[in-house]
Amino acid sequence: MYCPKCGAINDDDALFCKKCSFPLDEDPKNYNEPAKIKQKRNKTKVKNKTKVKYKKQKPEKQKGKMSFFQSFMMFFFILLSICALSLAAFLGYYIYQNSNIKVPNVIGYTKETAERTLKDNNLQVQIVETKTTNQDEVGIVLKQSKKPNSKVMENTIIKLTIGILDTKITVPDVEGLSLEKAIDILNKNNLKFEIEYQISDEEENTILKQSIRPNKKIENTETIIITVSKKETSNNDINQDEENGQEPQTPQDTNDDTIQNKDL
Repeated sequence: MYCPKCGAINDDDALFCKKCSFPLDEDPKNYNEPAKIKQKRNKTKVKNKTKVKYKKQKPEKQKGKMSFFQSFMMFFFILLSICALSLAAFLGYYIYQNSNIKVPNVIGYTKETAERTLKDNNLQVQIVETKTTNQDEVGIVLKQSKKPNSKVMENTIIKLTIGILDTKITVPDVEGLSLEKAIDILNKNNLKFEIEYQISDEEENTILKQSIRPNKKIENTETIIITVSKKETSNNDINQDEENGQEPQTPQDTNDDTIQNKDL
């Protein structure tokens, strides 16, 4: 309710104005001055409500004696820890007592001697073979898995690398060389070879071809055939052979001649 005198807002059941104490039950027509009512539109201020957060209080832990189950678990845990420490100490002592074997140095020994030496020291042996072209390394220990004089446990496996002869041979390239030089190279590479002669315009005793291509690896039991150039026999050579009492050779005979070498 608005006061007809001052325009203040009052409760609907108020008898007097709270601002000017004007009796609100009087007729406003009895006053010369009309009441000025001030209405504020669209200017209503809304006050934000303040949210108050209340912290939940954590219930206090009840302090008291441990239950029987908790006491038993604590005792069991302590007992288990003591047993674990005792076992670790026993294993450590056992390993220490059995780790005092010194690994002997067997590099350079023969296979049989190295095996016997390691077994006499309560060590196990495992053989690993490696190919070598050096005859002096065949059947000899080239290296061992554990360093000499290092300490290991009893029955430790020691790997021994033993040299075995490499039976693979790389074929050299002898094409275009003279027969003498080709034979020297083949012998140095321990290759078995045979010689075939063929009539050719090339210089005599020149290697025309070889049966196995160069740089190929073959077994040392294989034989390589080299074809050597030979000039065609003239009639003068045949007559000279007849005069010397030798049987003349025809071109066909010389072309089919095959010589097995290593004795040349």
